[in-house]
Amino acid sequence: MPKKKPHSWFFYLCALEGMIAIYALLIIPSEGGRVSISRIALIALLLAFVVLWIALGIRPPHSLQKLAHPAFILLSALIALAFSLLLFLLRYLYPERLLSLYTRLSPLLWYLIVLSVQASFFLLLSYKGVHYSNLASRKPVYISAFIAFCILLFIFLLISITRLGLTHDSAYWAEPGVPMLGWQFGLALIGGASIFIARLYVGEGLLNRVLPLLIYALAIALWLLVPTNVLTRSFYMPMTRPTFEPFPYSDSIYYDQMAQSLLIGNPYLGEIPARPLYISFLTLLHLLFGENYVRILAAQTVVLALIPVALYYLGRKLHSHTAGVTVALFFIFREFTSLLISSETRVTNTRMILVDLPTLLLLLLSCVFTIRWFEKRDSMSAFRAGGMFGLLLLLRTQSMLVLPIIMLIALLVLGWRNRNTYVNVAWFFPGLIVSILPWLTHNYLLTGEIAFDAAFQYKVLASQYAYSGNLDLQSVDLEGKSLPLILIGFALQNPGFVFGFIANHFLATQIHSLLVLPLIEPYYGIHAPVNLYWMEWSGQLDWYNMLLLILYLGVISFGLAASWRRWRWMGLLPLAFSIGYTLGTAVGRFSGWRYDFPADWISYFYFGIGFAELLIYFALAFRSKSEAAEIPMEQARSVSIPGSHVRNSALLALAFVLIGASPWLIENVSSPRYPEQSSDALGASISMLSNAPALDDIETFTLQPASFVQKGRLLYPRFFNRNTGLSSSTPSSAYAIRDYPRLGFLLLNESSTPAVFPTREIPGPIPHAADVIVLGCQRENYVDVRLIAIPELDAVYLSAPIEEPCLP
Repeated sequence: MPKKKPHSWFFYLCALEGMIAIYALLIIPSEGGRVSISRIALIALLLAFVVLWIALGIRPPHSLQKLAHPAFILLSALIALAFSLLLFLLRYLYPERLLSLYTRLSPLLWYLIVLSVQASFFLLLSYKGVHYSNLASRKPVYISAFIAFCILLFIFLLISITRLGLTHDSAYWAEPGVPMLGWQFGLALIGGASIFIARLYVGEGLLNRVLPLLIYALAIALWLLVPTNVLTRSFYMPMTRPTFEPFPYSDSIYYDQMAQSLLIGNPYLGEIPARPLYISFLTLLHLLFGENYVRILAAQTVVLALIPVALYYLGRKLHSHTAGVTVALFFIFREFTSLLISSETRVTNTRMILVDLPTLLLLLLSCVFTIRWFEKRDSMSAFRAGGMFGLLLLLRTQSMLVLPIIMLIALLVLGWRNRNTYVNVAWFFPGLIVSILPWLTHNYLLTGEIAFDAAFQYKVLASQYAYSGNLDLQSVDLEGKSLPLILIGFALQNPGFVFGFIANHFLATQIHSLLVLPLIEPYYGIHAPVNLYWMEWSGQLDWYNMLLLILYLGVISFGLAASWRRWRWMGLLPLAFSIGYTLGTAVGRFSGWRYDFPADWISYFYFGIGFAELLIYFALAFRSKSEAAEIPMEQARSVSIPGSHVRNSALLALAFVLIGASPWLIENVSSPRYPEQSSDALGASISMLSNAPALDDIETFTLQPASFVQKGRLLYPRFFNRNTGLSSSTPSSAYAIRDYPRLGFLLLNESSTPAVFPTREIPGPIPHAADVIVLGCQRENYVDVRLIAIPELDAVYLSAPIEEPCLP
């Protein structure tokens, strides 16, 4: 008997797997107790494969070695992907129609997938062989990864035992943010692996130019592909009659209303607003696109599509193109899911007027600028990093807690024993100051105090430092009191309680960050509603998801280790930014949901780096050409040019001053629009319109003590039938549920007034942002509208005769 070739085992293994596939076909229940002809044909096909493999195992072909070539290895991998896609579509494209076909074909398709994957590895093994000695060059990374994994596993066990991060807090506690779906996760890994292969044949310079543009274009195209009507039942941008426009609600109303106040010449309603830089950005969008919210949100999407580009740059800088692309795809696909479920859950996304994603963009840009500073080590780069960080503070003040961590890492990176380090670090603060000084000056001139944020934001924070009554702003009195002293005093009196809720919220955000990576949960189909499994998550995991999270921690450990071994402390800078921001929200006693978005990217960021690192080990084991192409190498540091600091710093200072001052400068975009608010003048204006009541009747109505007559901008008109409305923990009285049909809107002039116009039907065209005159009866927290006059339409709408008095 001739001696078997060393690779006979491969054919016997293929035959064994074929017999398993035949068994899987046989145990499928039959319809009517008979085995169908199609199943017999499939069994015959698989049996033919088994016979063929056994024959090849007994007499292996001599020409098999010729197939051990990169082209055939890649072809096998592509065939495996093609069969995988076919299997996925059969199962999830139209599950009800294709389930029977999937059930019968899946054993064959799974078998073909396994054969293709095995063939790739077999040919690769034959082509290069396994050289484990090559992996020894990465030993320092293994050691660092083991240390990182032990730390992460210890935190994992600590959370499991103490339940910190899982224990519900009565002050504010929310569900995790939107995760990636399993198929999206797989596509992102395939995309990263494709770049790993492409790097073998494409120059680095070309990839540096092309990949950011491709990522940016993909983000815009995929996100805008989702129709705007996904917002129909959304919480922050619902679409209702009569306009079916995605008008803002809740927090979104606050930001947009402040932008509207700038457009009518009553800047910020006479107050210090929260998130001033975002409000000025919204105002600019209104100036460009008017009141078309579909275009405004599309334009915002185009700007926020820079987020995956920034993630790509960070991943590429700290590791490789593979890491950068993988992380960017993670974010793109996650945002795609967030858009799809806009009406199914509370969420933030690019189609909503919220500050969380703009904060993430500036936080990532601040991290990029800081890395450039650490890399170049010159004063101008430090100035630029400080200026960008200052702009971040104009979006989210709690980002200030990132600053001490940046300074600590700066000393570790630049050398704390080096005198020049302190000179270099000192340049960071002038950049920070020129960004925030204009706004602080504006607030001081307005209030006589140095203030960063709206007064109600301080009340929110103060209300959280109590055992009960949290977020009840009416009970908080800060008049003549220092907020830091209030918080510190409560913490000193209740150190265990304060440390407990800070640690609880801090770890909750870290857990939610890990849960952005997909769990093993039911998936019902491409056209089926997304399974919102995270909404009901109770802090418990099945054993298989527990193991999956530990696997994720292992890959993340390799990402942390690879970044550390290459860049030391600079490689952990993204982690520092995330930890600092998380600490800021935890101190405020917030976590979960959209509050995590500026920080919960960190797990999949280092997971992407870890994945790219593991691909390198795979390439090293088979001595791939990528050994020279993808292994991260230290880069030469840029050297600053003497004499250019003064000129460049002056230009940078001017840029940061202009951006930082934009919330102040934009106050002059419009002059006051409604200077005349006397009841006589407004009554005369109404009487000049068609179908208007008599002037005497209008004057009689306005003489009542409870009457209300004002001119302003009508915002966000929404019609509701009886017993319907918009609900929230603090619903706007304009849109609250009531037992009669009505039109709700806001009237904006020097203040914002909720208004309710009782009517069975929409009386006629009621354009958003129209100048109107409103007559009504003042109630406790809204105006019961009797008359709406729209001069530009020459229209007057009445909810009841003007002669009827305002009754209590």
